[in-house]
Amino acid sequence: MELQTKLVYRRCKSRIAIARAAFLCAIVALSCETLVAQTSTASPTPAAPVQDGINSGGYQIHSSVELGYRSSSVTGSTDMYDTLVNLQSGPRILDQTLTMQSLDHQGFLFDDLYLNSFGWGGDPNNALRLRADKHKWYDLQGSFRRDQNFSDYDLLANPLNPPTSTPSIPALNSPHLFDTTRRMSDGDLTLLPQSRVSLRFGYSHNNMTGPSYSSVHEGTEGLLLQNWNTTMNSYRFGVDWKAAPRTVVSYDQFFDYYKGDTDYQLAPFAPALLSTGTPVELGLSIDTVNKEPCAVVPPATSLIVGGVLTNNNCSAYFSYSRNQRIRTSTPTERLSLRSNNLQRLELLISFAYSSADMRTPLEENFAGLITRTHTLAFNGTGVASANRISDVLDVGATLHLTQHLRLIEKFYFWAYRIPQDGNFSETDNNCTVPTSCTLLTPLSATTPVTTPTSILSSFNQSWKRSQTELAWDISKKVGARIGYRYGDRDFNHFNDYLPGDLDHFVGLEKTALLGFWARPSHAWRLNFDLEHTNYNAVFVRLSPRKEGRYRFQTTYTPRPWATLGGSINIRQDSNGDFQTQYVGHNQNYGLTASLMPRERLGADFAYNFNSVVQNAIICFNDTPPTGVVLPFVADANNNNCAGNDTSNNLMANSYYTNHTSFGMAAVRFKPAKRVMANVGYSITSVDGNVPQFNILQPLGSLQYKYSQPVANLSVDIGHKLAYSMGWNYYQYGEGSFVGPTAPRYFHANTLTESLRYAF
Repeated sequence: MELQTKLVYRRCKSRIAIARAAFLCAIVALSCETLVAQTSTASPTPAAPVQDGINSGGYQIHSSVELGYRSSSVTGSTDMYDTLVNLQSGPRILDQTLTMQSLDHQGFLFDDLYLNSFGWGGDPNNALRLRADKHKWYDLQGSFRRDQNFSDYDLLANPLNPPTSTPSIPALNSPHLFDTTRRMSDGDLTLLPQSRVSLRFGYSHNNMTGPSYSSVHEGTEGLLLQNWNTTMNSYRFGVDWKAAPRTVVSYDQFFDYYKGDTDYQLAPFAPALLSTGTPVELGLSIDTVNKEPCAVVPPATSLIVGGVLTNNNCSAYFSYSRNQRIRTSTPTERLSLRSNNLQRLELLISFAYSSADMRTPLEENFAGLITRTHTLAFNGTGVASANRISDVLDVGATLHLTQHLRLIEKFYFWAYRIPQDGNFSETDNNCTVPTSCTLLTPLSATTPVTTPTSILSSFNQSWKRSQTELAWDISKKVGARIGYRYGDRDFNHFNDYLPGDLDHFVGLEKTALLGFWARPSHAWRLNFDLEHTNYNAVFVRLSPRKEGRYRFQTTYTPRPWATLGGSINIRQDSNGDFQTQYVGHNQNYGLTASLMPRERLGADFAYNFNSVVQNAIICFNDTPPTGVVLPFVADANNNNCAGNDTSNNLMANSYYTNHTSFGMAAVRFKPAKRVMANVGYSITSVDGNVPQFNILQPLGSLQYKYSQPVANLSVDIGHKLAYSMGWNYYQYGEGSFVGPTAPRYFHANTLTESLRYAF
């Protein structure tokens, strides 16, 4: 009777512990859903010693929670701060963790549980991750992420309206600003993971919403409010069959469903009134000297006087809207084999087939004036549909010829075709008397013209690539490999399936592969890889005919407390065609050092240099304003491109350079047993250049410095509590003039204080 009472007591104690843990999980998950979210750069790792946790109900349990408050102050451009940092003031749940491990694999609902979340309460990035398993029965993984994406780099799509225009209306913010939120959920469940046959189920949900802006050209550039709304739902099912001890056959089925409900509406930028009192929008480009959207007509001294438009023969908008609902479904089937059951052979084979269906109705409406075509309004409607049929085969095999010699073969095949059709109809209301067409002309003075458009085409591509390598482990300290890769790509573009109406391109790729690795000593390791590729044809002018890639990495540990590293990654491209003469490279060099000579003192250092260069001949046409000298335009050769494009007869060697240096240093030390501190500094410095076609064009992101000092302090105050304080400083500044835009310089301080409880 006493033994039975003890067993009942143990079971009740176990159930109570499980219920307690499940209740804590529910509270954390509920808190994560109800708090507004945004990522934390808060505090260092607390100085609290590792806790032993508690044993209850057959589980060893560890848990921690870190609560804090962040205060931020910004001087300068708050939009640029939000674009690069976006950490705001307020209370935060900085981090939360719960782990439960069964001591004897006899857990009631699970044997192991891991739950972690961070960033709740207002940071731009937050996440929750969950892992749970029951020995031999299931593995469960789930996550939720919320990312707030804000971007207002005001040089993006900026028309750079000049101050000489009357009126002068600069675009102080980016016409393509966006402020969206993406919510991503994933869940994967594996049943019977250690059995001969196991099942896998999965689901993902990805939703992106929020305001953003775009632009459209209808006579002049119109600013559009783009109400972003896209959703992707993905369903997964798979089965694994362990056909032999080291052979697994897998079948997977994927179903992806995409919904695009983003619509466009005219947004105000340069509003005015007609003499009749009707509001009109002049668009983004305001340069009356160059007649954008039109010139000032004397005796008026400005295009807008007292809010009224003085020239009615302007390209402008009364209204604009575009609605386009996109629906796409993509089922995919995949069969794969993984095996190393044979003594000398390892195999990995995968084949996938998918067939996507897309359908999108479109409705576009415009009212205003397009002076080029004398159009007062148009309405476009129609439906487009397309299919995308794809076949992907991936084969990998490793044959062990001897104990130290391996033959590695990889083959990749990808083919798809996209048959598409569309039926559209556009009705244009063009002025019956074009010479007298103005914004005051009534719609009754137009002649509607309806134009039907039918599109029937298909874009097909196939790509085959085969790679063979011979790898030789010469000794325990040296190894090498040599190989060859061959590939071909075949493009076919059918237009309306008419005889002779076909674009056909074939490209061949031949690549030599070489590599070696070495371990001269126990403390020193290095490896080097080389690829040199020749292409027989190009598909775009800046595609290379020759390409070289060189990669080198090394690590050196001269002392147990010191680790040094270095890397070199170089890509060189060229195309010697006389009309292109393209030369480019992307070179990256890096050095790292991690030192910890004493238990209470350590330091990390890193430096990285990246150089991007592209040069190619371009044909263009440009006439700078009177009194303005642009060296790139002035030095161009006239009429050298006239044989190809008479409207762009100037030829010059266009260049793009970007040299980026990044440096970082951090020191961590423990002045006392319960105190840990970190002090660091990082800086990114960019120096580059591009051709200048506009005297108002600043170099912006090609010349700037971004500094980020940081200091952290953590104190173990006992009773399973730790106090942390973190200070971050951000400073962004550009090395060229700002241009007719809002200044982008800012500096900011953020201070985060937190209290962490852990057991």
